[in-house]
Amino acid sequence: MDQLIIQITAAANTRTLYPANHPSVSHSNGLVVKTLANILEERQVESITFLVLGDELVVEQDVMRKSSLSHRQFVELLKRRGIERMTLAAGLEVEEAHAFIGALAGGEDLESSPHITLGHVHVSLEQEQEREAPRDLTPDLLEPVRDAFARFRVDHTLPLGPMEQLVWSFIDSLSQTTRSILPLAKLKEHDEYTFIHSVNVSMLVLAQARSFGIKGPMLHAFGLAGLLHDIGKLTVPLAVLTKPGKLEGEEWAMMQSHTIQGAWYLSEMEGAMPLSIAVAYEHHLRYDGEQNYPVLKTKRVPNLASRMTSIGDAYDAMSTIRPYQQPLMRSAALEILKKRSESFYDPLLVANFVRLIGYATGAEAEVPPERV
Repeated sequence: MDQLIIQITAAANTRTLYPANHPSVSHSNGLVVKTLANILEERQVESITFLVLGDELVVEQDVMRKSSLSHRQFVELLKRRGIERMTLAAGLEVEEAHAFIGALAGGEDLESSPHITLGHVHVSLEQEQEREAPRDLTPDLLEPVRDAFARFRVDHTLPLGPMEQLVWSFIDSLSQTTRSILPLAKLKEHDEYTFIHSVNVSMLVLAQARSFGIKGPMLHAFGLAGLLHDIGKLTVPLAVLTKPGKLEGEEWAMMQSHTIQGAWYLSEMEGAMPLSIAVAYEHHLRYDGEQNYPVLKTKRVPNLASRMTSIGDAYDAMSTIRPYQQPLMRSAALEILKKRSESFYDPLLVANFVRLIGYATGAEAEVPPERV
């Protein structure tokens, strides 16, 4: 049963990343149909019913333990689409599965079909709150952190208290609405772009982590790590940070050093969380382990928070105004993330991120400057 859950999630992710006629989509849908048929034959039953009860998933009479990201994503995906009950019956063919998974992944209207029966779509508390206006994040919350980023350039000290409070406020705002509230703050001066970018990335990381059911102090740790991921850039000269065009030679080396410098400074700060240190160091590492920066002696996959941060980092860098480039359209930025999945970025996380943003087009775009 775990295999079926994983394959349905994988099929939805694959359909999010690729067009309907892509061979990978047909292959993943075929695996769902084949696995379902095997389970029904093994159990000698005509159907399997999934129930979503709060954060729990019940299959027939058994409560399934959420032991993997794919499992948690399956539950959250059904919840976001308002599906409380889903029955898969014997006789399901690839064409029917293809239509259903395409609608599930693409945000289209979901309807029951001959071998897929969906329970009533209820309006959850979160969906009702979504109709309300988002809670404003006041300048009183943003300004202390803005000032802290500016002071760090001078004395390399960072008061963590205001930053921790700001992240809790981000979490509170996300609990009030699922609508995008980015960008949260406008760029007043070019030397503030690291602050604005960090605020946006923190929100994007929180949205991703929350969609996988991560809550409480752990969710806060993810958001704080996102807020501090680029703290090392505050040691890079402004002339380098804001230089138009491609960086080369010593300037590019300075820019690359921000990951090591950020991790180093955070490791020396009293009260800094280990996850923030790791994310500052890892957020430019590639998912496939191939070299990027910092250069590692041994290949490794970055931790989950770092993988989420790298996606939020790239998306915000591409889709918002930067001192050295004009923003891409949202659809174009998401298309680049899709193209880079399985190499730079975790494909499961990219597919989930695309659905969170509400991507619905297939726009093409050129790859932006390499410092993204």
